[in-house]
Amino acid sequence: MVDADTDTDADAAAVQLVPTRGRGPGAFELVDAIEEVRLPVAAEGTDVGSPTATRLATADPFHAPVDGCWAVEATSITPLCTADVYVRDAENALVATATAEAPARIPPGPHVLELSTAPVKAYVAVDGPARVSYEDRYPRVSLEVPGIDAGSAVGAGVAGDESAARARRDDLGEILLGARSRRTSPAGTVTVPESPAGLARAVSTFGSALATTSPERSFPTLRGHPPLIERGETFETPRFVERADTGVTLGLPFEYDALFSATPLAFYLAATIEESAEPYLRAGEYRHDLPGDPDALAAELGDLLRHCFTLDCATRACSAGLYDVDLHVHEVLSERLDPPWSEWYEADLAERTAAYLDVPTEATLDCLEWPHTTDVVPAAENDSALPFLAADLSAVRSPPPRTAATSDGGVTELDDFVRASRDAVRGATLTRSAGAESPARHAPTATRGPTQNALDDSESIVTPQPAESIAQAWIGPGFPMRAAKPTVETYRRRLDRTPAEDLTIGVTVVCNDEAMIDELGDTYGFRDHVTFDIREERDLTVEELRDLLAEEHDFFHYVGHVDERGMECADGFLDLRSLETTGVDAFLLNACTSYQQGMGLVGAGALGGVVSLTDLPNSLATRVGRDLARLFDAGFPLYAALDVVGTGPFAESAYSIAGDPMVQLCQCISGSPILTEVSIQVDEERVELTQNVYPTRPFSIGSMFNSLFGNDPIRYIASGAIPANTTTYSEFDSTIDVGRFPMLINGQLYWTDETSVSEIIEITDQQ
Repeated sequence: MVDADTDTDADAAAVQLVPTRGRGPGAFELVDAIEEVRLPVAAEGTDVGSPTATRLATADPFHAPVDGCWAVEATSITPLCTADVYVRDAENALVATATAEAPARIPPGPHVLELSTAPVKAYVAVDGPARVSYEDRYPRVSLEVPGIDAGSAVGAGVAGDESAARARRDDLGEILLGARSRRTSPAGTVTVPESPAGLARAVSTFGSALATTSPERSFPTLRGHPPLIERGETFETPRFVERADTGVTLGLPFEYDALFSATPLAFYLAATIEESAEPYLRAGEYRHDLPGDPDALAAELGDLLRHCFTLDCATRACSAGLYDVDLHVHEVLSERLDPPWSEWYEADLAERTAAYLDVPTEATLDCLEWPHTTDVVPAAENDSALPFLAADLSAVRSPPPRTAATSDGGVTELDDFVRASRDAVRGATLTRSAGAESPARHAPTATRGPTQNALDDSESIVTPQPAESIAQAWIGPGFPMRAAKPTVETYRRRLDRTPAEDLTIGVTVVCNDEAMIDELGDTYGFRDHVTFDIREERDLTVEELRDLLAEEHDFFHYVGHVDERGMECADGFLDLRSLETTGVDAFLLNACTSYQQGMGLVGAGALGGVVSLTDLPNSLATRVGRDLARLFDAGFPLYAALDVVGTGPFAESAYSIAGDPMVQLCQCISGSPILTEVSIQVDEERVELTQNVYPTRPFSIGSMFNSLFGNDPIRYIASGAIPANTTTYSEFDSTIDVGRFPMLINGQLYWTDETSVSEIIEITDQQ
């Protein structure tokens, strides 16, 4: 057996094929050095033809990008993973799909087989005829070699004379195996001196994470994760990280604000950053001048990111692309521009980018709703967040547009908001503050942290300027209204989180006030294919709550009172800012002014959660708490769930996110979470529907989406609202019977398993 992955070049490869020790001939493993995962592969031959594997210098048979390609001399090959297999012909057309329940035959001629799921992205190329069958639910690709039973394993003892044996050896086929690292994790860490020049060199390596520079990099699975950044004495890069020479260059002042704003675009275009007092983007010989004003520069860099990405999505859907589908953005831009799609697709990155820069951004910016905008204060300590913002393709504004913070003088938007919230809670019989408005059950403890009303730079509430995106985040001093406050630590914790082996979601609900018990009940556990372990605790003491928070919890939901002393307990207050560690992953602190306590949990090790910015009337908190819980249960990430409940009165400004806004409690059954706005057309007996799609980390922007309703053949990029469509009463009722997902009717949240067309008509009439 020959293993080509024994030389120096192979050792430097992201994916290698190595023999499995102690398993005998034909046992291999695909080893992904970036993700640190392995995919066992079993190859079979005959008694006189043991499988061999040789690494090839080319990967021509594979349309999709691969990190390695091997010729395996064998009669069959079995990747040891449960996966469906998509069979494509030489023109990349899908000709068959094989499943454990329905094997498939591969017709004569060259074909490429794609595994739907595997720890390493794997492809198999064969010259048919061949077949895909299943053993122990593992897909087995077998060549149809005359005179040889492809099912006979090595050493099975095929009878015959020497000439027959020689014929069998000559008849062994060649199967090509291709593999690619999924690159959802960074390939390593770039060490940079603490200077803008060092940061520019680091960002210039981010393009190395891209699996391809073709328009298909607009698919999230082909973008990869940029390397991490840490500061040191000298510049150093790890294996698999190097500057890509794409012919695309960004000329920028070497200042943190310009570099921060440019990072997502530099990553997506695999651009090299060089110093220039006058900013520009150069693609080959084409130069596009950029504005010098920092605010205008940040805005245009964000627009160019959206522009190039949108055109890539449209270009990849042309007939020359790997996936020739009816994509809505392709159809829209074909009508507006009538561009040379195939010519753009075949061009290299610099030529294609230059062509894109000739297209006015006004033609593309309304095609896709962008998921995220992040305001980043231009300080050296914030540079470690850039790899994660680039991986999310968040638009970055640095410096942040002018904000407002509360102070003793002047009136701000926050002052108006707080005044309105106080008016709203003044008449409430119960609030979630532990202040004078609710009876104290005990004397306050002596230990107190900084008050939540303090207005120094780190604790004031800031109001980021609105952005043209679904969600916003803020990285800098203060806590933001209508935006998340992630930290570098919460971003890094993404990389450490692994799915629970038992697929059970542990939810702990703590209620420290019996008057708020209505928020509990059947709030979690509606999913058919996800097991929820629900634990309820009431009236905990300080030590009991401290001990509980030290345990492991996928989700922690607190219902009760909070003030400057911390979380109210049966015998005092627990200030979560005093915690050194916590086992909580995500959380909802549904109490008055809980944002500082939420940051305390984040500082102790949590990923992120929903918090409040002001006093809350109990009726509002109960409604929002139950809605958020059900949205988390349905697979909505934090930012998406908050966007949904923010459509209701008062809630938009009352709640925010501490930590990573992309945290999900569980995977959504439809891949991307969807909120459907419903309007009844009684005269025509039809239902008008607008579906709002929220990108997640597994299904980030660039993923495709099919409408839930009707037989619409068009696919859409899964981000934001897709064009409204209508369906009949009966089609609508039959569709919502299939699953449980949220609907917005006259601004109120409902669920498909709790309503029907007749009930929607009644709701509409009442309102």
